Amino acid sequence: MSSEAVVIVGRKKPWNYVTACITVFNSGSKTLIIRGRGENISRAVDVANLLQRNIAGARIIDVRILEESISGSSRMVPVIEIVVENPHLKENKR
Repeated sequence: MSSEAVVIVGRKKPWNYVTACITVFNSGSKTLIIRGRGENISRAVDVANLLQRNIAGARIIDVRILEESISGSSRMVPVIEIVVENPHLKENKR
C-alpha cells in the first residue's frame, strides 16, 4: 500500500485548497486525500467538487466518514476523507 498525499482543509477559502491539490497532482501523485474535520467538512466537500469540475479527469473514488477523539478529552469529532484520483497522471515511484 502506497502512502497518499493528504490535504487538510481548514478555515481558508476553498480555492486555496484546490491550489494545494493541484500542486500535489503536479508533483506526480496520482491520488490524494482531502480531509475535513468538524465544521470544515462542508468546505472539504466544496474543494472536492471544485476539483472535479475544473480539472479534466479528476474524480472522487472513495469517501470515508470517521470519528476521531480530540487529544486530551473524550469528545469525538466527525471527519470526512475524500479520495480524489487524477488518472491522467502516472504516479512517481519515490
